[in-house]
Amino acid sequence: MGTFCVEGNEIRQNGRMIARIRRPDCDRWEDVLSRKDEHVWEWNRTIWTKKGRNPIENIEMGILLCRPVDFYMIPCINYAGNFWGEGKEPKGMYRDGEPWRFAGHRCSVPAGMYGQNADAAVGLFAAVDNPVGVCAELTKETGSLCMTLHFPEEEGPAVYCARDSYEEETYRESCRLSNDKVTLHAFLVLSERCDAYDYGFFLDAAWNMFSEVQKPCLDRDTVWQLGIRFVKNSIFFRQPGFTGFCMGLSWNGNRWEQKRDYLEIGWVGQNASLAVSLLYHSVFAADEEAFAMGLEVLDCWADRGPLPNGLFRCRFDRILQYGDNRDNREERNDAVNLYSVVVEYLEAYHLLKTLGTERENYRALALAVCDFVAGSQKKDGRLAKAWYNDGVCSDEEGTVGCYLAEALCAGWKESGREDFLHAAERAFAGYFGEFMTYGYTTAGALDTCCVDKESAIPLLRTALALYHATGKGDYLKAAEEVSYYLASWQYHYNVVFSQESVLGQIRYRTRGGTAVSVQHHHLDCYGLEIYEAWKELARLTGHGIWRERGEAVWVNSLQNISDGSLVIKGQTRPAGSQDEGFLQTRWHTKRGDFFGVSEWLVTWNTAFRLKILRREAAGEVFLTRIRQKDKEEGRI
Repeated sequence: MGTFCVEGNEIRQNGRMIARIRRPDCDRWEDVLSRKDEHVWEWNRTIWTKKGRNPIENIEMGILLCRPVDFYMIPCINYAGNFWGEGKEPKGMYRDGEPWRFAGHRCSVPAGMYGQNADAAVGLFAAVDNPVGVCAELTKETGSLCMTLHFPEEEGPAVYCARDSYEEETYRESCRLSNDKVTLHAFLVLSERCDAYDYGFFLDAAWNMFSEVQKPCLDRDTVWQLGIRFVKNSIFFRQPGFTGFCMGLSWNGNRWEQKRDYLEIGWVGQNASLAVSLLYHSVFAADEEAFAMGLEVLDCWADRGPLPNGLFRCRFDRILQYGDNRDNREERNDAVNLYSVVVEYLEAYHLLKTLGTERENYRALALAVCDFVAGSQKKDGRLAKAWYNDGVCSDEEGTVGCYLAEALCAGWKESGREDFLHAAERAFAGYFGEFMTYGYTTAGALDTCCVDKESAIPLLRTALALYHATGKGDYLKAAEEVSYYLASWQYHYNVVFSQESVLGQIRYRTRGGTAVSVQHHHLDCYGLEIYEAWKELARLTGHGIWRERGEAVWVNSLQNISDGSLVIKGQTRPAGSQDEGFLQTRWHTKRGDFFGVSEWLVTWNTAFRLKILRREAAGEVFLTRIRQKDKEEGRI
């Protein structure tokens, strides 16, 4: 079974020691390591102490690698030190000379750590049934990496508790056990080096270790109906010069009110996608009001958004503020929003044409964006993160620019223009090459500048689009490489919450949810953006774990959707609404507390679910309509 073995405290590969198990600082202990499969060892450490005393002031389960590493991570928290970007999140392994310690529930794998060098790939994580809490610590010793689980739970030397903010105190769990011994449980994962990054073995082991049957709490029809109610009744609005959707609802102390200060075509606002979903609903439910609302929103943006150079003004609050003054430097038209312009308007164009409504300008404005993007590509193939209205680049850096490579694929599919496809291939090569060099992706949002999850999403989806366009197997391999990075942001287990916490009271389950970034340590359901891609990847590769992960994203995303009667902290949530963030660790938002919810009912999560469902349903519905029409006209 593989080339690894454990002899005493030595971990050997082909007879050569590659790592050493560190002994605890106590008089009496016992380690038992039992092999579970080719890559995984279960590790139980028993400590004896004097009866009645706290036996674990600081008990360690540590692994010291024998040679320096070329990559390390604590999933969701630290990717090779987090040195990219200007945020104030924890960076490196130390703060003022003291090692960072992070609570197990802050990690997508419980207190999980990973390191790789020329010898092997090594992962360590805690079991979920330990009698006390646990934390993860990475340190350097003799030039190499030491991965240590500490019991009981600690966080320090300060607690990272909100974006760029700290509680300047160490958290320590207080624990006293009655027995004279305690047994602690962990898992060790070892694999040979196969690729540039081999944490897939580590993540697969954790996913399978905490496997469970996950059943959705809502059926698909209910999800659709609640979503449409939220769109029509809670976030749609008209005002002079604008028809569309707010970015979400916030609590003003007495009631939920629309937040209208940030009106986006895509991204957080999702105006285009929500409008397209209303068009589909008009077909599914014969709802003429939904058709009129959706078309009015799309026409509103299409009338004021396009710019002569091919760009599109992506924030309508800025359009209302500046009008025809397009030379301002506050408007930045970013890659994620421009991607939505392309794909949503093309989808709307074809849907409306099927329904007998012509909107040639929709197709034209989408392809104009592709023209601009292809024409502004840099020599290294990369695109950019954002541009001012006049076409001057405002921000060049970040993997997030790959959203436009995905848009170019859509433009090629629509127009057949080979220059769009070639530009997409060049862009993907640049961004994927950068990912393979550093091991992470970056800059997924305009308000952050850090290592994150969201910026990897277009890498995955563009890889799949290019695979379908060209048939090149390297794109499929790349899609799986990126998927394992994305999987590192997905929670593999369920954190146990106190019944005194909001998450404990609503019985929130973390498995399947995705953390945001190294700058934002909370969960959301943005993983919905990779749901379809992971299902497609499973179909193409035959690797069922991607289907499992995708379904876990979906099931997780259905929690806490209000049916109109859900009450949290005395606040009744409107039907179809859902919090943006679930604070699974010591993290807070403007209103949400540790182990609570964000108390911010956003628009984008509804948009993502509706988009998935409309794509699933559209084919069957339209086929039925066509057959019915053919029957009425005597063709069948």
